[in-house]
Amino acid sequence: MKKENYFITTPIYYSNDKPHIGSAYTTIAADILARWQRAKGRRVYFQTGVDEHGAKMAKAAEIAGIKNVKEFTNKRVKFFTESWNNLDITYDHFIRTTDEKHEKYVQNYLAKIWKKGEIYKGVYKGLYCLGCEEFKDRKELVDGKCPLHNSKPQSIEETNYFFKLSNYQQKLIDIIKSDDLRIEPQQRKNEVLSFLKNEKLADISISREKVEWGIKVPWDKTQTVYCWVDALLNYLSAGEKYWPADLHLIGKDIIKFHCIIWPALLLANGYQPPKRVFAHGFFTLEGKKISKTMGNIIYIEDLLKTYPSDAIRYLIFKEIYFGQDGDFSLDSIKQRYNADLANNLGNLVQRVSNMLVKYFDGQVDQVESSARELKQFEIVEIWEKLDQSLNQIKFHEALKVIWQLIDKANRYIEEKKPWSSDVSSQKLILGNLIEIIREIAEMILPFMPNISTNIQNQFKGPRIKAGSALFPRKE
Repeated sequence: MKKENYFITTPIYYSNDKPHIGSAYTTIAADILARWQRAKGRRVYFQTGVDEHGAKMAKAAEIAGIKNVKEFTNKRVKFFTESWNNLDITYDHFIRTTDEKHEKYVQNYLAKIWKKGEIYKGVYKGLYCLGCEEFKDRKELVDGKCPLHNSKPQSIEETNYFFKLSNYQQKLIDIIKSDDLRIEPQQRKNEVLSFLKNEKLADISISREKVEWGIKVPWDKTQTVYCWVDALLNYLSAGEKYWPADLHLIGKDIIKFHCIIWPALLLANGYQPPKRVFAHGFFTLEGKKISKTMGNIIYIEDLLKTYPSDAIRYLIFKEIYFGQDGDFSLDSIKQRYNADLANNLGNLVQRVSNMLVKYFDGQVDQVESSARELKQFEIVEIWEKLDQSLNQIKFHEALKVIWQLIDKANRYIEEKKPWSSDVSSQKLILGNLIEIIREIAEMILPFMPNISTNIQNQFKGPRIKAGSALFPRKE
């Protein structure tokens, strides 16, 4: 039987800075879902990458003292590929917007829309935030500043090419209301629909007259393609074979681009919208916004010096409910690491392996499980809840049900006291615990692939060794 495809994406990240906890948040989330879908037998295509065009990139290269912007982007992209490798991200394709194939695709795509009369020449006069690489309306500002970057947008006037976004207002309302474009969480869907129903869509500039670093507009080489249009088309330039995307994972700050501009550009060329867009919230560090400007940004390379990859993958999603805004602190991360990983999971695996070595010389075939006793652990029901939670992109709930099983297994040890039981009871208790640990190892695979593999290898027999600490405590 032919495998069903599953196409999942992250946004592509500006490569003017190193990967931080925010970009890792979305990327790990996508990886968890990709691994889960692969385990269910689907043929997954997982795409991520970097956005390398636009005025912001040119400015970053200038600040770095590098005249050739491509040389600058070549150096920066390594930070992302290395970080994603260190976090065990299993992407199938890593796209760069400077890839020749992508650049040609963007030009061909826009040329088709141009020929259809969906693009016209005009003059843009207004505000532009370089940090967002976005044209801004004054009502989007707070005290005259961009709320995301706390800076005043530039006032610009230039001749550009405009896409007739205003023609798609009702079409967008229809596909969102019908869930042909499914926007989640519900709050985000409501926000987009409210905007479309109450604000008249303006046509948008799809080119820049005074930005040299970018893809040339095919019918007018004096202009470059607006970097956001260039970036959005990455989903098709590398993933058209699998289109429509099953899931775009994004942050809520770029929902307008993905739920209004992007589907309109697709409709203009006869493409279906993505099936589902999930926009997660922001998180703060000890109550303060995490940003380079604030000086409290957490880079992945620094976090990896303190915690192993699997711990980071777990801690981020246990601490914050995906989809909502949340706050965490480095102290709370350490406490949860010690409580959940070192104590609960780590202690369970180590105690069981040590007892098997002590009482049965590590020989797995010397113990046996009882289907009747295992029934009390509701393994089948937990798998069903896990599947439901991950399909709904509720990582917090998925981890909750796994840790309930871990807690139950730890209580089972205390209740049964194998150290004071007879040999036949010891065989049954340890046999049951080994079966439970094997199930737990499979359940945590999308979240903690290395630890999962280590546990599975340790308990597959025929003879195991005493276990060392999976997660050494942090003092």
